[in-house]
Amino acid sequence: MTRDLDPRIASYLAKNRQWAESKDYKPPIPFKEMQKKGREREDGTVIVLACTDPRVTPEEFLGMSTSEGNKATVVRTAGGRVHAAMSTLLVLSAVGNLGKKGVIMVVHHTDCGLQTASDEEIRLALREGVEEEGQDALNQVVFGSFKRPEESVREDVGILRASSFFKGMQIVGFVQDTETGILNEVVGPE
Repeated sequence: MTRDLDPRIASYLAKNRQWAESKDYKPPIPFKEMQKKGREREDGTVIVLACTDPRVTPEEFLGMSTSEGNKATVVRTAGGRVHAAMSTLLVLSAVGNLGKKGVIMVVHHTDCGLQTASDEEIRLALREGVEEEGQDALNQVVFGSFKRPEESVREDVGILRASSFFKGMQIVGFVQDTETGILNEVVGPE
């Protein structure tokens, strides 16, 4: 049985082709060159850790633009939680352009889906139809649910600051109010 491609994906692919063929598209610099430039920057590079929620897109609410040269690396996880992002952050530190300097900006937001259920409620919702060995794996997962985004930001910034992998980096935390769009500082520079 052959299934047709979801029409949304077909639309994205058509828009991608238009973009790639437009005068606006310019191939990015090679990875090794980007890595070298990032590691040579006196102030390092910036990583934004944010939520996967499509209503809160860092490239939009931070005004990032390739043409203005103010792009940052954006890592997105459910709730913007650090547990799920740790392997990515470590890779960026080791082989990416982060190196041992730079900034990690943790951004959570109000009205987040992870505020609506506890980790245990998420596990219960996922258990149905999962075989026993999957149940054990599910018990090990930290989903990072929270009640107040200010508290989850403090927790995640604390985890990053306590890690020897990120020593020397500036790690700050914010909550975006989804009603106003404004970022409010929760944890400033040390």
